Amino acid sequence: MAGISFYIPDRDEEDHDKYFIKKGDTIKSVAEELGKEWQVLRIYHNNHCIADADVINADFPSHLKFLLLKPIKLQANGEPEEVPLKKAVLGSGFRVPFHHVRGKNKYGVIYTVENGEQVHTLKYEVSVNWVATDKNGYSFFEIDRLSKVYINDVEADTIADELAEKTSSVLYPLEVVVDQEGEWIDIHNLEAIKQRWETKESEILEAYPGEETEKYLAHYAKNLKSNQTLAAVLSNDWFIRSFFNGIHTEYTKKLTFEGYTYFPFIAKSDDLIFNIEQKIDEYLDENDLLNIDLKGVLDDAPMKTDLEYELDLPIHSLSDQKVVGSYRAKYFLNPNNYTIQTLFIECAIALDIPQKYTVMVSNLNEKENQSLVTNSLFVDEIKKEDSFFKMFGDILRGK
Repeated sequence: MAGISFYIPDRDEEDHDKYFIKKGDTIKSVAEELGKEWQVLRIYHNNHCIADADVINADFPSHLKFLLLKPIKLQANGEPEEVPLKKAVLGSGFRVPFHHVRGKNKYGVIYTVENGEQVHTLKYEVSVNWVATDKNGYSFFEIDRLSKVYINDVEADTIADELAEKTSSVLYPLEVVVDQEGEWIDIHNLEAIKQRWETKESEILEAYPGEETEKYLAHYAKNLKSNQTLAAVLSNDWFIRSFFNGIHTEYTKKLTFEGYTYFPFIAKSDDLIFNIEQKIDEYLDENDLLNIDLKGVLDDAPMKTDLEYELDLPIHSLSDQKVVGSYRAKYFLNPNNYTIQTLFIECAIALDIPQKYTVMVSNLNEKENQSLVTNSLFVDEIKKEDSFFKMFGDILRGK
């Protein structure tokens, strides 16, 4: 590997190899140089770096001098030792089991929106906590926002951004209903959210008095009218849609299948639909994580000018040309309990001004001990919720 600033130092088993970062390096360019997947490099470095400031988010921090790498063990002849990878173990029928883990998992969430050469990021932290599972296999998860929202690494500082953050905070803690394959299907705690809204609305009006605020709040209140109206809003939430994406499903003997996936478009439009191949790696990666890979292209693509209009982009000429788009997602699961440790989603749309949307979610407490739930807490044991879940299960089964 001539020309690569990489060395194997004298060390004991606890040390790490290092790649010294050069000017112009990005996590993706270094991964290509080393013949590795950038997500795998990022996970290893973040799991072993000491300082929080050295954690790699979308790319290398500006001060970071080196990337930590998994040590290469050498044989007596100086050649790298071949380390056998562990085989991935699945449930019956080549299914990725959907287990539940006690305790809150903390996640860092980063959205990146690339509009041509303009790049914008949004960051925050959330927790996900399994609450219960009903007798039909539908599960409660509580999602809570743990931090403020940072736009381009700056705390919301405009009135519009502050209003958006304060109004959306009323949703948390948010309880969602998830099916047996881990896909989000409904909201459970709408009444609690409505009660919080009564207090929050008064607080916001007091902090930001004026007619425009009143109009904004009246518009937002419409989202809380019913489960259907709130679900329509949350269907555009990239975290919920990517984290509860139904990946805990059954695969073929070849550990792959073809199907469809949906990505909530940033404009006021229906989801973009992608024809994908979904595949499980036969072996765990070098971080001992189970990998699920999704690759696809835009299916039944809309007209290019229609998307440019919705995004308020310049339309140079009217045509019946359809949009070309690609989808790539990578999920890294704990092989012991099949919970998501890290996920990456990238959706690219080829317009005159190219659009790219990226979602990254990383477990912030993956080193903590977690106990696997072996006995489900059935919701029908909680009398208050029994009628809801019975009705919900019957509707889903078409009764």
